[in-house]
Amino acid sequence: MLNIIIMNNSHLKLVDCLRQFMEDEARSCSMDFGCVTPEYVCRMWGGRVVVEEIAMGLKELRKQGFT
Repeated sequence: MLNIIIMNNSHLKLVDCLRQFMEDEARSCSMDFGCVTPEYVCRMWGGRVVVEEIAMGLKELRKQGFT
C-alpha cells in the first residue's frame, strides 16, 4: 500500500493512506486523532515516508475536517 505513495500524485495518495491508517487505528483502540503525530506514523510505516510529508498530509486531512 505504501509503495503507491512514491508514484505521481503522491500527496493525494498519501492523504488517502493516512486517512485509512487513522481509521484503522481508531478501530483497533480508543485513540484520539490528536495524538497521531507525524513521528508516530513514520515509525508505524517503518520510516518509508519522511516525517515532513506525513505532517503535510495530516494537515490536509485536518483541513478536510478529519479529526
